[in-house]
Amino acid sequence: MTTAPLLTFDLDRTYPAPPERVWAAWTRADLLERWVLPDPDWRLSSCEVDAREGGGYRLSFGPRPEGDAYTEKATFSVFEPVRRLVLDVLTEGEDMAERSRCTVLFLPVEGGTRLELTVEGLSGVTTIEHLRVGWQWCLDGIAAQLGAAA
Repeated sequence: MTTAPLLTFDLDRTYPAPPERVWAAWTRADLLERWVLPDPDWRLSSCEVDAREGGGYRLSFGPRPEGDAYTEKATFSVFEPVRRLVLDVLTEGEDMAERSRCTVLFLPVEGGTRLELTVEGLSGVTTIEHLRVGWQWCLDGIAAQLGAAA
């Protein structure tokens, strides 16, 4: 019996903000909720963060008006402040249940922070494309949030 390989993708962005500010965007609920759902037709109905190793975040989101069709639960399996996060993520909703592992590196560079994101363990090509688009929106949302907070 042959099983399909689990799929991976990488994204990166450079932000004109110090690593501490980019880190905070991932580990503070009041900042995470500003960028994690950039689609204006959807609503984030809850956002909780427990910023420590073994902690994580929990989100409820979906189409307006309710915004609760999906949940995402992430556990911070590695929590190295202002350096690295490794999140074990379960996203569930009306038509999906997907597990993934996300590694986020916060690298100081001249004039800001380079964020490198690796998402691995995805089950199919359709899933990888949906999540890649979603993460690209999120990384763009971080840029907007960092600009608004400046």
